Amino acid sequence: MPGLEGKTLGRYELDQLVGKGGMADVYKGYDRHFDRTVAVKVFKREDEDMLRRFIREARLMASFHNEHLVPIYDAGQYQADYETRYYIVMPFMEGGTLRTRIRQSPLSLDEACRALKDIADALDYIHQQGIVHRDIKASNVLLDAQGKYYLSDFGIARISTDATQLTITGNVLGTVDYIAPELFVDNHKADARSDLYSLGVLLFEMVTGQLPFSAENQLAVVSMHMNKQPPSPGSISEAISPQVERVIFKALEKRPEQRYSSATELADAFCRAAAIPSNRAGRKEWGAPAFAIPVADSKQVVLPPVLAPDSRNSSAPRSSPLVSGTEAFSSVPPRFATQPPLETPYSGGRTTRARAGTNRRRWIPVLMALAVLLLVMSVGALFFVTQSNSRSSVLPATANRSQRTPVAGASPTVKPTATPNLTATAQAIAAATATAHAQATATAIAHITATAQAEARATAGVIQTATAGKPSYQDALNDATNADTQAAQWDNNSQCTFQSDGYHDKEGVNLVNFHGCLETGKSYKNATISVDMKINSGHSGGLFFRVNTDLLSRYAGYLFEVDSKGSYKISMMSYTTVTALPGYNWTPSASLKQGNAVKNTLLVIVRSNTFLFYANGAFLTQVTDSTYSAEGDIAFLATTSDTPTDIVYSNLKIYPQP
Repeated sequence: MPGLEGKTLGRYELDQLVGKGGMADVYKGYDRHFDRTVAVKVFKREDEDMLRRFIREARLMASFHNEHLVPIYDAGQYQADYETRYYIVMPFMEGGTLRTRIRQSPLSLDEACRALKDIADALDYIHQQGIVHRDIKASNVLLDAQGKYYLSDFGIARISTDATQLTITGNVLGTVDYIAPELFVDNHKADARSDLYSLGVLLFEMVTGQLPFSAENQLAVVSMHMNKQPPSPGSISEAISPQVERVIFKALEKRPEQRYSSATELADAFCRAAAIPSNRAGRKEWGAPAFAIPVADSKQVVLPPVLAPDSRNSSAPRSSPLVSGTEAFSSVPPRFATQPPLETPYSGGRTTRARAGTNRRRWIPVLMALAVLLLVMSVGALFFVTQSNSRSSVLPATANRSQRTPVAGASPTVKPTATPNLTATAQAIAAATATAHAQATATAIAHITATAQAEARATAGVIQTATAGKPSYQDALNDATNADTQAAQWDNNSQCTFQSDGYHDKEGVNLVNFHGCLETGKSYKNATISVDMKINSGHSGGLFFRVNTDLLSRYAGYLFEVDSKGSYKISMMSYTTVTALPGYNWTPSASLKQGNAVKNTLLVIVRSNTFLFYANGAFLTQVTDSTYSAEGDIAFLATTSDTPTDIVYSNLKIYPQP
């Protein structure tokens, strides 16, 4: 296949080739829909077995949920230039590959510790999922712009129970430079311990900048892996301590049982060893002082030693001759530090002035403190006087407003005030209000009843019209051998099973791989779809319609979802995302029966870009959406949060619509 630079696959523009592999090439591209840079891995072989492996890789990557595994944005196929091109879309890693990073220089022990922890977290995760990577190497580890490490490329990964070990050419899968020695022995399958050996080779490469074994041909490298001990990493880099060497040697043990039991165990042991300083040549001996005491230079000024107190004045130290007779920097013992210096012959009378200035300076803080104190007292006195005046002026006025001071010899006169009959007035108002409310309520009830009756008649008429005639497909969904069931090509596996009471969907669903139980034998654009649904356990079930799938079996289309609490939700799916339509995210309805093991009959009328939704013969809502109008298949949903899910579907009827 020629280079695809400048080509477009759907909404992805391919800019430049950034990686080549035996099965696929990787291009730096641009996603026009989300306005972001992506990496597009394009299958390039004309080999059915390789294509199945490529599709399997996409599905594996989509099922992973680990922060150190490269996530997958999209996958699909695109017809161009009379060829079908299959592709996987991933985030573009600005940091490139670990191989490119090592070529610049070996990693420091600290950086190698970080890298190993990231890779180990991803590797242990896939091992817990029963997946063996089989191709751990520097070019399959990517770095983002922040220096975070990601494990990628699951093209030859396999499930632990899979017996596949050799390609059709008989060669061991993987890269010879990293393959564990036991895999060159007949009838020995790759497992987690063989991945850990490859991780040990990668660790050796990270800290030394070279592989432990290299030769002119692959057979010689294979022989070294099987029979030769790796060289001492410390002989290559003086930064590597014996403790670090011991960790690397254990990771590269020939016998699998002598290696570390997990990638995390290896990473923890390495990081502990890396934290111990190396005492190899070129480093200071243990016990050497952290600093040296400098020897006095003959040109330096050396201060004289502190003298004993003068017998004439035992309370005063000797002054320094360096700063005009005052102590600028003194090594005088503490008991002399507060004593005034003596006047010296070098001062020229300045010491007396300095002493006087010093005394004056000592009074400055005292005077400032007194000034501040006086200011505070003045403000306090002013505040007290103001408050007193305020109280003296306000309180009498208040008293005058609240009470009368009787005049001597005078009696207060009380004038009676006429009081209306408030009780009678309130009773009259209440009676009039109650009468008005009763009349309004009766009118509203009559109006609502009439409206409900009209809506019920209209709903019944719409449903009767939409279900008139013979169904184009009718199925009780309780017999996998039924001819109509087989023609519809429903999923029939451990998760989607036909039983006597209906079609059971027991599959937990997530946002990465949002699907259920699908039929692929019939495709519908305009139709009325009716089905009975019963939630035995789980969170919700529902009806998918106009469904199209990609390589990862993800759905694009619409979903009418109902939970056990009597609410419904209408969503639109676009392979990688499931989005509730505006205003239709879990809306309660009295028409839906609540609880488990109760039957709800769901009905959807699909006409062009308009959809009408009903539950148990009652109208719920109408949706018009012009963004997606293609025809597609039908499927059923089962979701769960923390309990096993079991949703049963029966009595499916599909009527054609013009």
